[in-house]
Amino acid sequence: MEKKYEFRQFSIVVWAITLLVFFAGLIVFITTDGIYAIFSSTTQQTYILIFVLSILLFIIIGINLYFSKIISIVIKEDSIIISNNKKNTSTILLKKDIVNYNLNITNKGMLDILRIKWANKNIYFWLGAISFNQENKDDLNNKENLLQQLKIGLPHKNVKTSIDQMILFFANKFPFIMLFIALAVFIFGFIYIINL
Repeated sequence: MEKKYEFRQFSIVVWAITLLVFFAGLIVFITTDGIYAIFSSTTQQTYILIFVLSILLFIIIGINLYFSKIISIVIKEDSIIISNNKKNTSTILLKKDIVNYNLNITNKGMLDILRIKWANKNIYFWLGAISFNQENKDDLNNKENLLQQLKIGLPHKNVKTSIDQMILFFANKFPFIMLFIALAVFIFGFIYIINL
């Protein structure tokens, strides 16, 4: 009997659009002089900015959860079946037509992406935790077991491309680079304010 692995599939396009709109709105908000004229003090501006950003963050997460879907992946002897549980539809990928694949399992589960090159086109599945709150051990075990089943079912087809390397970079290294830049800006800003 084949094992069914269930995941929440997020849409990369929806995340990209919502984050782009968020950062564009943030840039417009903090660069518009009229916004600052509405408030009488810097404290009010800071509170409003924090409040608005918090609401926008919840809206972005809500939009992305709404557009996500629960999928199940079953590896059979001759095929891989990927089913959308909500719409009750399935995609059958014959193993003989699969050129290669790669499953990125990242440290925090941020960008766990299954890429399957099938009939000369790449299909991407961003695999998240079923739970809304956090990834649990079952989610991580599902990903690791799926990877083992793929290695057994598709030997010699696990190929890491430059896109896969880029995904791993953005999942594992990029957040720390951004944190370092934010800390550097904070420290230099603090030193600049002290020296005024």
